[in-house]
Amino acid sequence: MKKALLTFPLLVLLLACLACAPLYNKQKTGAGAPTMPAVVQQDDQTLIFVALSGGGTRAAAMSWKALEEFKKIPYVYIDQAGHKINSTLADEIDYLSGISGGSFAAAAFCLYKDRMDVFRKRFIDRNIERDLFIGLFWPPWQGPRMLYPGSHYDRIHMASELYDREVFGKKTFADLPPHPVLWINATHLALGNRFTFTREYFDLLDSDLAHYPVAYACAASSAFPVLLSPMTLVNYGAPEALSDDVTYQMAKLNARDDIEKDFYCKTREFYNDKTNRYMHLADGGLVDNQGLQAIIDQFDTNGIINRKLNDRDKPLKRLIIINVNAGVGSDEGSCKKESAPGIGSVIEYTMTTSMDILSAKRWMTIKQLADEVYKAALDLRANTPSLAKLEKPYTIEINFRNVKDDRIRAACNKLPTSFHLTKEQIELIDSVVPKLVDEDPEMIRLMNALKR
Repeated sequence: MKKALLTFPLLVLLLACLACAPLYNKQKTGAGAPTMPAVVQQDDQTLIFVALSGGGTRAAAMSWKALEEFKKIPYVYIDQAGHKINSTLADEIDYLSGISGGSFAAAAFCLYKDRMDVFRKRFIDRNIERDLFIGLFWPPWQGPRMLYPGSHYDRIHMASELYDREVFGKKTFADLPPHPVLWINATHLALGNRFTFTREYFDLLDSDLAHYPVAYACAASSAFPVLLSPMTLVNYGAPEALSDDVTYQMAKLNARDDIEKDFYCKTREFYNDKTNRYMHLADGGLVDNQGLQAIIDQFDTNGIINRKLNDRDKPLKRLIIINVNAGVGSDEGSCKKESAPGIGSVIEYTMTTSMDILSAKRWMTIKQLADEVYKAALDLRANTPSLAKLEKPYTIEINFRNVKDDRIRAACNKLPTSFHLTKEQIELIDSVVPKLVDEDPEMIRLMNALKR
């Protein structure tokens, strides 16, 4: 009898764990919610965007080492009060866009940029892949909880809890500093489009971003199909009257002849249809494996770059866009065999190889847009005060393909996209990235400009 009484509380606890629903985003409550930090800039004459690509721990390690190198580059400017400010390139980053493995480094930099060793110990130097596997079976109720029909608890929630507890220390978006602004990107499966964990996107869900755990956003951004299940968000609230939305109505008028406006309208309508109750998100690399589209959008009429280019009171002097790309060359051998590739190879080709090509084209688009901005500045600056100080924009790419030594480049191309790297593989990245930073022609041009 006594043994049965001791067992009963454990049984109750087990059933409670099995029935426990996964953490969803919360609806806006109005009063009492934490205030999200305001968007601020430090050097008003400069805009710095950094994109950190996907690629598992390889991408996280490359991104982290690049950020460490950026902290070594002096950045001196004069503030509005006329004071000389000694800073670094890393500390002047305004917007940080992360995808998949790069999203972990982006979020960690916002939280731990003054303690760079923290993220190395908690993530890069650690076998996250092994810990995720162990998490399927421990604690003992973990497996039954995933199989329990009513819990909706899945592998993505187990991973999120691990990241939340052991990597990000249960930090939410309200804990992020105002600078740099963090963009964590995932893929909205139903729309086939980017979903970024920002207030603008959460407003469409009538949801509170401030309370949302940073770790869960990173988990969504890295939820590679098959390996991890999608992350789900709830679409709250009542439909808005789109007839009162001027931006939507103007886009609707031009949707027939402009595919971008047509897609904007369909996306807006999708979120506004509250029968679409659940938004399912997967790896951001499915639509943009380098986090570049979020930056391309800033060249649009209402984008950050375009607004700054039209700021007469605080003219833009430097536009700096840095792409830390952990993509590697394909070591493909299937065309040397008669047998067709297996399902694993097909998934890799579809979701990584082809996406790397599309991402490379996005980088070319950014360079072209930056060139067009500078050409316009040369033509108009005499009569346009907001363009009078603009230097030629800096487009900097840190990429393994730029490693000069053939043997070392081949070793980099063999780095896996898993969530575990050996000590030797991490040391390889740590030795290669500083050279890539120092040798990039655009980075050299920027560092020479910073000395003037």
